[in-house]
Amino acid sequence: MWVLIPPPLPEMYTFLPGFSEILEEPPHGIDPHLVFFFDSGNLERSGSSVKRIASQATIVNVDHHPSNSRFGDINVIEPDASAVGQMVMRMLDHFGFPITATIATDLYVALLTDTGGFRHENTTPQALEDAARLARLGADPGHIATLVYKMRPETTLKLNGLALATMRVEMEGRLAWAKVTRGMLREAGAVMAESEGIIDNLNSIAGLELAILFKEVNAELTKISVRSRGGVDAAALCAVFGGGGHIRAAGAEIDKPMDEAVKLVLATAKESIIAASQKS
Repeated sequence: MWVLIPPPLPEMYTFLPGFSEILEEPPHGIDPHLVFFFDSGNLERSGSSVKRIASQATIVNVDHHPSNSRFGDINVIEPDASAVGQMVMRMLDHFGFPITATIATDLYVALLTDTGGFRHENTTPQALEDAARLARLGADPGHIATLVYKMRPETTLKLNGLALATMRVEMEGRLAWAKVTRGMLREAGAVMAESEGIIDNLNSIAGLELAILFKEVNAELTKISVRSRGGVDAAALCAVFGGGGHIRAAGAEIDKPMDEAVKLVLATAKESIIAASQKS
């Protein structure tokens, strides 16, 4: 069995138990026959390593995104789950595996980050109950919160500053967007994974309905992260460009240069905001 981990986690998560054992693709000469995908809305989300999975491999798809494409031979999808970490906890319970302090720490991080530090709308009573249980099993909430939110590299802060300097607010404060370019990454000495928190900064503007972050992966590929606090369905917006996610948080990859992607997405986003306001 081989567990496929989607695109590399930001450096801040190197403290996670087992992080050093993560592989981005199967070792050469290994032909996996059972592959688990976690938290991946579609195969493309998991990067180029999927091309090395044998066609005869059984794929188990474990996810909580409503827009999941059901690409697995076995699909375990729970849109009501706040995090896939909750689903893994239920699976461990079901099959009788004990949740050690090490496992509890990893699952707590999954729950903490997917709820935005227990601030997002998906912070349900069940999420809080599960977090309390994981804390009783050995996860240290205060220590984990410090490592996740208060131990960012200097390069991350530099990248945040460069990106936020590009911020534009339109439609009388209802839409905000910003960019992360390859030039910014070089200037800050950062990697793209360090852009993770920028969208949440955009989404903190008072009165905002929609926040979009454009990320230049290469000359012909742009990624977008979308957050919604109004009537716009972020997943539906991203689905227009082949992406998906949740109502309040979603993303997509667009096979176009940054400038073209910005024009296309902003036009669609503005139409979506107008349409949503007409329904309300």
